[in-house]
Amino acid sequence: MDRSVYLAMHAMERSHWWFVARREILLRVTGHFLRPGARLLDVGCGTGFFLEAARERFDAWGVDMSPLAVSMCHERGLTQVAEGSAYDLTGVAGPFDGACFFDVIEHLDDDLGALRTAHAALADDGLVFVTVPAFQFLWSRHDEIHHHRRRYDRARLGRVLREAGFDPVHLTYFNFALFPAAALARLVGRLVGRSASTDLATPAAPLNVPMRRVFEAEKHWLVGRGRARRFPFGLSLLAVARKRPAA
Repeated sequence: MDRSVYLAMHAMERSHWWFVARREILLRVTGHFLRPGARLLDVGCGTGFFLEAARERFDAWGVDMSPLAVSMCHERGLTQVAEGSAYDLTGVAGPFDGACFFDVIEHLDDDLGALRTAHAALADDGLVFVTVPAFQFLWSRHDEIHHHRRRYDRARLGRVLREAGFDPVHLTYFNFALFPAAALARLVGRLVGRSASTDLATPAAPLNVPMRRVFEAEKHWLVGRGRARRFPFGLSLLAVARKRPAA
């Protein structure tokens, strides 16, 4: 991503509804599938917003290809973060019980290769956690600004995980409640020739707070009462997949 995007993210992660609610959902999901103290690697960890909270539960590590992002992580006291790419994890010491690709593989030319690299870095029976933007028909200027290569549906994400040597155990859309309004806005914008907003600023509180609450509430459905559930559609996809045993 562009340097300006990292700087904008770092400035607003603690307040913007999407970042705050998304982190709570991801903490809930990883905590459901991994034991406390498990070794967790965040690939493409960005500025460290997720890792900062995850280290309270896990032995949390991170890697990012951006020197700026890594320096931001270190400023947050995240000393177990190294510079590196999704295709080369030699900068961190495996094996890991879990590896996260949170909104990462859509940026990569070779998503399969990155997942295979994580497969090799995981312990036997290790898990990979993946989030990606959903549905190619929602493609907008936002995807171009963030250097996305593609968006996914359940079939496509499941297929690349299986090819990389994983067996999906939970594969669901999320950001479900806000999907109808967001999808309509993007489709109407395309019809009238207006791009979707790329403004990364935090909305005003009367909008920001209820949107955070609506989005964050999905964590109770996704992994509530000791079980994992699925949404039929959403703006994003979430996958949890287990490393397939060697033949």
